Amino acid sequence: MSESAKPSRREVLGMLASAGLIANAPAWAADSPAGAEQTQSRWWKGNLHTHTFWSDGDDFPEMVAQWYKDRGYHFLSLSDHNRLSIGHRWMEVTDKQKAAFERYLARFTDRWVETRKGEKGQTEVRLKPLSELRCLFEQPGRFLMIQAEEITDKPHLNAINLLDLIPPQGGATMAEILQNNVNAVLKQQKQTGQPMLVQINHPNFQWALTAEDMAGIQGARFFEVYNAHGYVNNDGDDLRASTERMWDIVLAARLSGPSGEILYGVATDDAHNYHKFEPRAANPGQAWIVVRAGRLTPESLIRAMNAGDFYCSTGVTLKDVAFQDGRLTVQVDPEPGVTYKIRFLGTRRGCDLTGRQVVNAEGKTVRTTHSYSP
Repeated sequence: MSESAKPSRREVLGMLASAGLIANAPAWAADSPAGAEQTQSRWWKGNLHTHTFWSDGDDFPEMVAQWYKDRGYHFLSLSDHNRLSIGHRWMEVTDKQKAAFERYLARFTDRWVETRKGEKGQTEVRLKPLSELRCLFEQPGRFLMIQAEEITDKPHLNAINLLDLIPPQGGATMAEILQNNVNAVLKQQKQTGQPMLVQINHPNFQWALTAEDMAGIQGARFFEVYNAHGYVNNDGDDLRASTERMWDIVLAARLSGPSGEILYGVATDDAHNYHKFEPRAANPGQAWIVVRAGRLTPESLIRAMNAGDFYCSTGVTLKDVAFQDGRLTVQVDPEPGVTYKIRFLGTRRGCDLTGRQVVNAEGKTVRTTHSYSP
């Protein structure tokens, strides 16, 4: 299937955008930055979850960055598994990677691409680090690359704008693993003074996490309500809750509890596959976030996201969002010939938060998000 033939997800997007905005609204009112940055703010489109040959992606980081920049993205994080794009690393060009290498060489030429012969005569190519990619792609106010890592423990998390690699922290339970990894990111942020962002990735991948696992994690303010990888089970199944349902449960639990900490929903590509565009492939360009910030810098973007001043999308573009005097207004930037429906989703105050364990057809308890009243 060609890229242009990829199925549209407009209907899904409308749901995600409006659901995300409901959760974000209180933070806009309370935490939006004041002053010149607020009055001069604009929308910036980006993706915070992307893979390359530095881990299990199937293309070179330059080709990935070029793809996003050419399509109007403003910021990008290459978040490979348990590694940062730093230092010297050579990769053997196998038969499987030959076509990608030839496209890479044709695009960037041998003036940029570095190759050598290995001990057995095989071609090896140097993977360029982020510091070199920035020299090639970054433009002030146009395109920004933010260092990131996918901390790949049993559950996965993205650490964004970090300085040093964070190895998986482990733990006895899923909740403990989450908390240990979140704490490691927050510790580095405190020690370095650099603003960072940590997000819980694809909670339904291999059915790793439950809403109850996420609800009590301190300092975890972002999770992927939509991940475009074809095998992460966003929609749940007959026994397991969708990520949207999990989000509702976590928000209800947190906002009715002592912490009152909001969990924001983000959408990402989790792109791995850049050559074949087909329904279940982890292709780029399927889901993104749009952040309203004063400047295209990591600091400005993270500040805005922490204030809830962003939305996630799989197709629809919003023109404006405003929360004032207890009233939320959403304005779509319409395309000709397209009809839009905006739905506001919420949970009533005083709802019953008593969860019931889920039991399968054999009468066995399933480790999954509990069942709650509608």
